[in-house]
Amino acid sequence: MLLIAVTGPVGSGKTTLLATLAAWSRAQGLAPDGFLARAVRRVNPLLGAAGYELEWVADGRVMPFAERSGLGRPAYVFCADTLNAARVWATGLRDEAPRPLVVLDEFGLLEARGEGHLALWPDLAAAEPEVVVISVRTDVLDAVKQRLGRPFDLVIDAGDPGAWEKLRSACREHRDWMRVGGYGAGAGGLEMSLGSALHGMKIPLRGLLMSSLQSSVMTLAGSGLGRRGRVVWVPLIAAGLKALSPAGSRLRPMLAISMQGLLYGGAVTALGWNALGVGLGGWLVGAWAASQGIVLQWLLVGEHLLRAYDALTGWVARHWHVGAPALGAVIAGWIVLWGAVAGVATLITWRRRSLPRRFQELMSRRLEGLRDPDAPPPTRRQAVLSGLRDLSRPAFWLPLLVIAAVVLAAGASWSDAAWMGVRAVTLGFLIFTAARSFEPRRLAAWLRRRGHWGPAVALEKALRGRERRRG
Repeated sequence: MLLIAVTGPVGSGKTTLLATLAAWSRAQGLAPDGFLARAVRRVNPLLGAAGYELEWVADGRVMPFAERSGLGRPAYVFCADTLNAARVWATGLRDEAPRPLVVLDEFGLLEARGEGHLALWPDLAAAEPEVVVISVRTDVLDAVKQRLGRPFDLVIDAGDPGAWEKLRSACREHRDWMRVGGYGAGAGGLEMSLGSALHGMKIPLRGLLMSSLQSSVMTLAGSGLGRRGRVVWVPLIAAGLKALSPAGSRLRPMLAISMQGLLYGGAVTALGWNALGVGLGGWLVGAWAASQGIVLQWLLVGEHLLRAYDALTGWVARHWHVGAPALGAVIAGWIVLWGAVAGVATLITWRRRSLPRRFQELMSRRLEGLRDPDAPPPTRRQAVLSGLRDLSRPAFWLPLLVIAAVVLAAGASWSDAAWMGVRAVTLGFLIFTAARSFEPRRLAAWLRRRGHWGPAVALEKALRGRERRRG
């Protein structure tokens, strides 16, 4: 949810700004909801009116809301029927499809004390509307924020000449980030369904297929974004969602998907959203898929991997009469070929702007069957134990044993081989433990605290992709 506060004193134009936003949203085909507090008999524009009416944004109904009580306290007497209608409305939102926009006008002294419209917030938050815009009097902004239990993602001063443009731009950006989150969930769905099945059956070239699909998903996502560079967050979100996998390998897919996004995003940012940029992005994704195993092993064992390569190529040259440069050329050619296949698949998607129906169905499954994102995050002890289990998997220790055997056969000392093993196990344990302790909702909260509401909204959208659809 994107939460925006429109602030200002009495008569600053907060209600007018919210009404303009609601009308604009309706013109965009996105039905707004909520209510506006319309002033009745306001003599002085800088003072409170003689009364207020509540106008329902969805259907235009108007209900009496408040009348001045005279010289005593409280300053206004509120209509019980209207307050009850607001509570019924908020409760009903839980059972309906999430609203694209909800406006609430306004939060003042009553809400700062925990009364009035603040009683609607728990039901409204549970309904998970996409954007909520609340008009808040400036002098109670901090108190309202504390009552809501979360910060505002954006605070806009109604008196700012650029207030309307800021508000409209935020809503437009929100659409981009919702698209990113939806495709991030779809990319995660491909990884969890098709990717897991291919990995379990040990299908050859499964990495090439999955990298081509992930590149195609990024292409589809980017084609509808106002800012194409945001497409890099699609695979980053999919990689983060991999942390919710209840079992199995996490680290390698998380690293692979993240790197794919950075490479693809770098290509389209540098060359633009055209055939060259998209094609190069796809090529880089495929090339990375072919070479990631080598890169990961080099991170774990360092120069010992190069020594093992030298020893292996020397043995091949002596026994099979194949020169070492020729073996290197084969590896390079293999990487180039994978990149070419992924690049062509990406360009086809770019031209057609769609995936085959079967892959679309797999994307729509998203994150079903994964660990509940609302469940308590792993404790430090659980993350450590999971990291130790990851070290025991053949996918980790078997390549390590092969490399150690090769370097020992080439004349390396046992101490060098032992040091290589210690380094690999230590780095592997730290990385595996970090991956196991990763929690997407913590990341979303961290992004919000630092003002990056866009990626936080996208990640929350992806997490909601696994839940039961409303309506």
